[in-house]
Amino acid sequence: MIQRKFKIQLWLLLGLFCASTTSSIGQITSISLEEALSIARKNYADLERDRLSVDQQNKLAGAGLPMQPTQLYLSGEEFGANNQTGIHSINIQQNFYLPKVAKANQAFYRQGAAVAEKQLALTDHELKRQVEQAYYQLLYAKQEQELVAENVSLYNSFLSVTTTQLESGETGRIPQLAARSRLGQARLEQEHAFEKYQIALSLFNQWLQTDTLYEVQGDLAYDTSFIPDSTLQNNPHLQVIEAQRALAVTKIESEKVQLLPQINSGFKLQTMSGNFPLFGYQLGVNVPLFKKAYQGRIEAAEVGVKVQEANLKSKEQELERTISELRYRLEHQIHILEYLQQDLNPIVEEQGEVNLKAYGEGEISYLEYLDGLEQVVKVKQQYLTALYKFNALRIELDYWLGK
Repeated sequence: MIQRKFKIQLWLLLGLFCASTTSSIGQITSISLEEALSIARKNYADLERDRLSVDQQNKLAGAGLPMQPTQLYLSGEEFGANNQTGIHSINIQQNFYLPKVAKANQAFYRQGAAVAEKQLALTDHELKRQVEQAYYQLLYAKQEQELVAENVSLYNSFLSVTTTQLESGETGRIPQLAARSRLGQARLEQEHAFEKYQIALSLFNQWLQTDTLYEVQGDLAYDTSFIPDSTLQNNPHLQVIEAQRALAVTKIESEKVQLLPQINSGFKLQTMSGNFPLFGYQLGVNVPLFKKAYQGRIEAAEVGVKVQEANLKSKEQELERTISELRYRLEHQIHILEYLQQDLNPIVEEQGEVNLKAYGEGEISYLEYLDGLEQVVKVKQQYLTALYKFNALRIELDYWLGK
């Protein structure tokens, strides 16, 4: 008996544990777009990669130009077969760059760090775009679920009316069968909407890269006065190319300084005919006599600048075309939303309320009611889709304008 009691208590405890675990797993935390962006930025591997790249370039710029290796060697001279001991030396030799060489190389690495910083900003901007797209896609899927649930409720109400009429003998089975058919279709659409929501929820959380399951807040909205300017000065794509052009310019100078002479210096510790220590020195310059290869590298660097200038011009033209198209599509989408909101939505809202009552009182046939109900459902779906397209276009336009 005691053993049986113990087993029952054990199973109860195990059940409570499973229930609490399932409850904690199923919890969803709602967050704003700003919170989602903050979480994504903390966990996005590409941002960490670019931060490390910036740090790497800064360390190279701070390290300066490495000194040339110091030469240590032994030498002997003025000795021969007639017992001449000659001169024997321990030599230390060091070549030095002129200060202008170090300055040019440091400028090159500093500009490399500037390119890395612009690339970091571009990666952050691209992440912002992806998270915003996933956020609004989830908002759309969430509201579509709510809309489809409203449609199921409308067809349920119609089925109730047709069932009551069938039972009272007012109508035959055809209206009820039509209501059941439309209700089945609405429930199937509800399943599809739920599946779309689950996919959107999964994609959104993949961008956040956390163990917590997050949901979005609010509803889709729009501002009819929102049409941004078309300036490209904040576009991160152009800023990366401009930084790469500046890097190509510093590359020219870093190649030119290779033609400058190097200071050659040396010190000698010597012995001669038993006399020790004796000292010697050398001082001179290393001059590149054959300059063709150097000149070729300089010319190649100058072509590199022209390549970046052409790349910049090409990207500007591409962006102008893209932004012009997006602005037109956004303005068109605003006109659609205004028409739906101001003209069609009030009509279908009234139609939805009046039609069921009119059918119940026998003023319209079931076919007329279904036709009116389909119009209500269609217009609501059109408005929600137009609202999502507006926000998707706004995100794209913000991205290409660097907002």
